[in-house]
Amino acid sequence: YVEVKSVTLVENGVGLFPDAPTERGRRHMASLASAVRRGHRAAVVFVIQRGDAVAFSTNRSADPLFSDSLANATQHGVEAYAYRCQVSRAAIQISDAVPVQL
Repeated sequence: YVEVKSVTLVENGVGLFPDAPTERGRRHMASLASAVRRGHRAAVVFVIQRGDAVAFSTNRSADPLFSDSLANATQHGVEAYAYRCQVSRAAIQISDAVPVQL
């Protein structure tokens, strides 16, 4: 199972998600953790749609419950990945992985 989240907020080189409270995002993390408990592999992928991010983290100030939900999910085996994009007028392309800092 894979959940993909779009990240547009970058502060001091760190892509942050969410930019507003997200009950839906918390439900997604719980669903992924449930899938792992049932014996499946599950991951969340944060796609940072900017090229200036050097890392990813949750935006605890916007939604501390989402931060806790992601931390709980990863403690139960959900994998977390983050990728930054190169953005031009012609295209947005995933370029490379950046560290996930929980």
